[in-house]
Formats: sequence, structure tokens, C-alpha cells
Amino acid sequence: MKFWRKNILFILSFSIVLPSTFSQVSMFRGSADHMASQSVSNNLVYGNEEWKFNAGAPIRSSVAYSGRAIYFGACNGRLFSVDKKTGKERWNYFTGHSITSSPAVLNEKVFFTDNSQTLYALDTSTGKLLWRFDLGKELPYEWAFDYYHSSPSLTENRIVIGSKDGHVYCVNAWTGKLVWKYKTSGIVRSTPAIKDGSVYVGDSEGLLYSLDLKDGKQNWKFAVVGNSLKNEDFGFDRKAIISSPVVAGGKVIAGCRDGFFYAVDTQTGKEIWRVDHRVSWVISSITVKDSIAVTGTSDGRFVQAVNINTGKEIWKFKTINIVWSSAIIDHDRVYIGSHEGALYCLDLYTGKKIISYQAGAKIFTSPVISDSILYFGSDNGNMYALSPVKNFKMARAVLNKYVFWEVGVNIYFRGGQDIRIKELLAANGYNIIDSKKLIALMTNLDSTAGSVIVMATNYLPPQLIGGGRNSVVRKFLENGGRLVALGINPLILQTDSLKVLRGFNYSVADSILNIKYGPADTRAYKGNYPAFPTEEGVRAGLQKFWEAPLPVNNNEVDIVLGKDENGLCSAWIKKFNKAGSSGFVQIWLNAEGGDNLNCVMRVAEYETDF
Repeated sequence: MKFWRKNILFILSFSIVLPSTFSQVSMFRGSADHMASQSVSNNLVYGNEEWKFNAGAPIRSSVAYSGRAIYFGACNGRLFSVDKKTGKERWNYFTGHSITSSPAVLNEKVFFTDNSQTLYALDTSTGKLLWRFDLGKELPYEWAFDYYHSSPSLTENRIVIGSKDGHVYCVNAWTGKLVWKYKTSGIVRSTPAIKDGSVYVGDSEGLLYSLDLKDGKQNWKFAVVGNSLKNEDFGFDRKAIISSPVVAGGKVIAGCRDGFFYAVDTQTGKEIWRVDHRVSWVISSITVKDSIAVTGTSDGRFVQAVNINTGKEIWKFKTINIVWSSAIIDHDRVYIGSHEGALYCLDLYTGKKIISYQAGAKIFTSPVISDSILYFGSDNGNMYALSPVKNFKMARAVLNKYVFWEVGVNIYFRGGQDIRIKELLAANGYNIIDSKKLIALMTNLDSTAGSVIVMATNYLPPQLIGGGRNSVVRKFLENGGRLVALGINPLILQTDSLKVLRGFNYSVADSILNIKYGPADTRAYKGNYPAFPTEEGVRAGLQKFWEAPLPVNNNEVDIVLGKDENGLCSAWIKKFNKAGSSGFVQIWLNAEGGDNLNCVMRVAEYETDF
């Protein structure tokens, strides 16, 4: 009996410690080898805002997660713990120094560094400090021009991290005590990658190192092209390896400010291939899935995929601005942020844009996916949580995208809302056109098919709407064009020669669109009723709710995107051509602003079945 009791006690005590032994590990790039690819979210497309949390300062630290919480730093010196599902703050820890290092989580501890050269360990439940470790005195580095610091990489209860004192450190994750350190030729802002007992990391002098994980002894070092260059000859840094290496297929792959990214043999340190970005910095860390490696670039302004075995380009996606964010691959989707504030979702095999989400400020962070939510931070201080778009339909047509904006014409929008819409769309590849260009575009029927025009200025010149079913607008729609109204239908607005609103004429909409609003009085206007998207509207990307007048009967339109509280159609598409990207589209934005403007692009580019 005593023997049985002793063994039961032993089994129970073992079962108590077992969960913490196998607790979740989370770090920058997802794992110590930095592959940053996964196949756990059923090939979802993330684009619906679930919540956002404002940290009060730019967020350049990527998310780590554990259980029900995410962890990230901000430039105001605070590390935040936020509930994954609700976006509510659990706690924050103030260091007093900017945090651009991405945290790592292991066994109920979160590890991170700040700009004071300190490595911290906090309790994940309470935010209480467990220990701190001094990473030495920062060395001068005049060519910085970026904002990333090395992040903790975790393996075998060890933390490996680079420092601005010119060393790579290995620290015991339990005690915060030094295991070993290795002196490099320059400062280390790259995050070490770890694979099969070796550590791979770059420094500011253009050297890529392989170190033994056990004792920190050098296996080999590889000099990139930039190692032999003088920064003074160019006026900017062409040496530093800021990109964090990835280890895949017997290769360590890393980008450099010399304008190349390299594949080096993990065993010998010999170059296998290099990709030339023509002086454009490769700060973005490379992401690998199967035989495809994906990265962004700086002044070149593109995202690129190459074959991991040959370095040959597979595709290139042009962005509006530079890309320092690093990608994550989920199934066949690539997610990556850019300095125009767009988080792009691209097809892994073709590079075609599937969807984008506009944050409104630069994105330095790398997206992270956990429990079917995608997280990323922005320089506007917001941490965003995006949920999947249900039954997402990928556009089949190649669209010619335009935004109509006329300076000084404010028939619907006020307080600069029209300018915000115009600038958002322009930053995402829409051509800005005025009245003259609008007339030329809509009257040239050869270029109509596949053209979408978003009305940032809620006005249509008279020469486009005269003639009812023979009007230019009707012909534009019949030939496969799409016109997107964001407020009161511009077809019913009566204006004078100065483009000032003088009244409404509902019959114009009837004569052109076959839409019957009702009598020419308040019976047609009906009042501003709350409205909500239908299932089709959710797929199209509409906001969660809005309020709007001028509802119509559901049988007046072809596709109902939203209904008001009385069941009448508030947002809709009227089709005049079988092309999925054609039709007159009516949605509603608040005249003064405050809306999530991402819905404008989503609806404008939404592919429908006729």
C-alpha cells in the first residue's frame, strides 16, 4: 500500500510539472530556424478587422504569443500583454527605453530587449520582472538608419541574441546567467537563427557567422560583397547585415545592405548563389516554404520570390513604398507589410495580390498568425488583429483602377474625408483623375471593360448623365465598367455651374439605373437608418454597420450588400454586364470620417457572380 501511494504521488507530481515542460514556444520568425511558414489556418484569407489596440507610440516589435495573450513592445518603452481575442490590455511593463526588439515566450516567461542594452525576463501572467541581463556598452554606429534590434532566439532553454556592443550572447533562460559570448567585427542587430546545434547571425561589417551553440566557438564566417566596400564612397551603409538569417535545405539565407541576398552552405560557409537587388537594401528577413524564398526590399520597392535551389526569380510584386517588414507564409498565402501602410496578401506561386489591408502608417513589423487571427503593428501606434474573410472570392479580372477627385468640390464629404479616400486609393495603385479625365475615360468605350472608378468626389459632370439609357454613364456600365458611390448617389444630385448642390432629382437614377427611390420628397429620403451587411456584404468587405438614407427595395438591385433595420436595401450592386467586376456600386461612408476605409478598396475590387 505504501509503495502504491508513493508511486501515485510521484506520478501526480510529474503530471503537475509536465505542462510547463511542453509549453508553447513563440519568437521572432516563428521558430529558431526563422522559416516563418506554416500550414495551420486552412488557407484562410485575413482582411477583416477584429480589433485594434493603441499603444500610444509606434510599434516596430513583432508579436509573440502564448495561451490567450500576445506580447509586443512599443517605442515608448512599454512591453504590452494584450488579450488575443478581445484586444484588451492585460498588463504593461515600462523600461523607459524604446523597444523594437520582438519578444519571445517560453515556459511562462517573456524575453525581450530595449534600447538600453538590457535583456529582460518577465512573468507572462503578471508582467513581474524575473531577471535582467546587461548586454554591454553600445558601440558607435553612424550608419544606423533603421530601427531594429536583435531579438531573442530560443532553443534548449537558452537565449541567443546579438548586441550593439559587438557580441553574440548566449544566456540561460531560467537564471539569466551568461553561458557564452562571441565577439564579432561589428555590432549585431540581426536576430540569430539556430539549426542543428549551430547559430547563424550577421553583423554591421558584412560578415555572416556560424557558431557552435554549445560553446559559441566559430565554425566559419562568410564575407558578403559589402564587407569590402567603403560606406563613405556611397554616402550610405552598404555593409551591414540587418536581415535575420533563415536556415533551410542546407542553406543559410540572409539579406544585406549591399543590395544582395545570399544563400550560403551551412556546413562550409561557401556561397551557393546570390540575388542582386541593384543596391536596394535587403533588410526584410527571408521567408521559405518548400522551394520558394520570399523577401522584400528597400528603395527597389518590391516583394520577390526566388527558387531556393538556384536563386532564380519566380515572381516580383511592385509596392508603392519600401518594404522592411518580413513576410510570413500561411499555406499558399504570403503576408507582408510596407511603408505605404499596406499589409499585402499575395499568392505564393504567382505573386498576384489577393487582398490588402490599409493601416494608414508605416508597417515595420512582421505579421504573425495564431488561432486564426493575424496580428501586426504599425507606426500609428495600433496593433491590429485581422480575422478571416469568410468565403473570400479572389478577383478574376485585371482591373484598371481610378479614383475621381475634384479639388474644392464637397457635395457630400466634409472635413477632408474626400482627401483621405483619395490618398488611400492612390497609395494602393489607383490613378487620380479629375472631371476632364473622368469624361475622357468614360466616353472611350474601348477602355471601359475592367475599369473601376471610385467617387472620392461625389459628383458627376452633366455631360455624363444626360440621355437616360443612352447616357455615357449607362454605356460605361453596359460595357463592363464599375462605378462606386460612397455617399448619396451622385446621379440624383442637382448642381449649378459652380458645382454647388441645389437639390435632388430622383428620376435621373431611374432613367439611367432603373432604380426607383420614390417621390421627389422625404418619402424617398426615408431618414438615416442603421444598416448592416448581408453575408455577401461581409465577403465584399463592408463595415460592421453604418447609417444611411435612400434605401431601395431589394428587388430593385442585383446584389444586396446591406440592409437597414427595416429590411430595405442600403448597400447594393446593380449589374449591366456579366463581367464580375462591373456594375454600379452603392455603399456608404460617414461624410466627416471615422470609418475603416479599407472597405472602399475591398468593395471596389470585389468579384461578383452574375
